[in-house]
Amino acid sequence: MNHQKSRLGLAVLALSLSVTPALASGQAPSLRTLASARGLLLGGAISGELFNADNPDEAATINREYNAVVAENAMKMRAIANSPDPDNYLFATADAMVASAQKNGQTVRGHTLIWHDSAPAWVYEIQEKTAMRAAMTQYITTVVKHFGNRINIWDVVNEAISDGPGNPLRNNNPFAVAGPDFIALAFRMAHAANPAARLCYNDYSVEGLNGKSNAMYALVKGLLADGVPIHGVGFQSHLDTNFSVRDSGMQANLQRFRDLGLDVQLTEVDVQMVGSGSEKEKLARQAQVYGELLSTCLAVKCSAFMMWGVSDLTSWRAGGKPLIFDGDYVKKPAYGALIKVLQTAGK
Repeated sequence: MNHQKSRLGLAVLALSLSVTPALASGQAPSLRTLASARGLLLGGAISGELFNADNPDEAATINREYNAVVAENAMKMRAIANSPDPDNYLFATADAMVASAQKNGQTVRGHTLIWHDSAPAWVYEIQEKTAMRAAMTQYITTVVKHFGNRINIWDVVNEAISDGPGNPLRNNNPFAVAGPDFIALAFRMAHAANPAARLCYNDYSVEGLNGKSNAMYALVKGLLADGVPIHGVGFQSHLDTNFSVRDSGMQANLQRFRDLGLDVQLTEVDVQMVGSGSEKEKLARQAQVYGELLSTCLAVKCSAFMMWGVSDLTSWRAGGKPLIFDGDYVKKPAYGALIKVLQTAGK
């Protein structure tokens, strides 16, 4: 298929997207249909490709298969706030994505309010505690109120824990200027701006029982003890076909967060194909990992299973062919594995 990258006006194309029709008699159920029947949010990250008229398969796949979406980049701070002036915040792309989701009956996860890797230059210029706290408060309040009840799930803080020995908080996080309680501040401000929203901490390499997931557990347990309004934890799950759900202790890890009364969500799932073997063997192993991830998610009564993209064509890890649709939007064995789990798990 020929998938060109030209784009038309976001607003015009957003309005052209239609709600996924009801299943015709005898038609196989979609992921969306099966997930919705379980009360599970299942979907993925969307980009400007949603509005690419030369690639209609993107929008068609999203609207057929996903009951939830998350902006891959359009809601990050660098995309919205190149200027500290809230009158100059850039919401057009994100608004178009939300409008499309509303039109198609999809839930939107907000991603992400505070992340060191998406901070624009002006944030790094702030070196005084009071000024940083004021800037964080202004940004979070403006963004969360802008979307209001159109977005009731937010990744408030993303990737604040380092990968270094002992897994302390990152020492390169510009928001730390606001003080050691900057994470708690972010959650309190988001809650004040939208008391109805479910607020999450999100991170990577925390899927199994390990030092980093222990650090995350201690972090969120401390936030809860201090009365901070945190409601969920996002496990990104950027993995490869060598990952073992069993050997990593993933179910026990997720369960301990559920036992704190928190929502558990897999938020950025993709599984790169690596190692030796034929393409068929790699696809089978990828399908196995996807199936085990969803089974584990359901076993702990997770509330969301989100993939980081739609097809291998536009994935940020395209070389590893990590998603459930190939570059031509054809269903891979991993798609069938998810369908099977949704049809059979717990029955």
